Amino acid sequence: MKEAILYEKLNNDYVRCHVCAHRCKMAPSKTGICGVRENRSGTLYSLVYGTSIAESIDPIEKKPLFHVYPGSKSYSIATVGCNFT
Repeated sequence: MKEAILYEKLNNDYVRCHVCAHRCKMAPSKTGICGVRENRSGTLYSLVYGTSIAESIDPIEKKPLFHVYPGSKSYSIATVGCNFT
């Protein structure tokens, strides 16, 4: 477990996560919608830091940035907790 980045500390040990568009505001001991970031006494921690569930090398044309270096490869990694529903 590691202290998260992309968040702000609020009053009364609340935090607001800035990783995605949900902008979860979390009370102490609560997680965001993703379930992988937890507020512990006013500090946001990543519960999945250093843990991947999938990785692959793909053609760049498969990605949203297909126009960058056509014919090249991209490296993709993923952890649990995707919240882009």
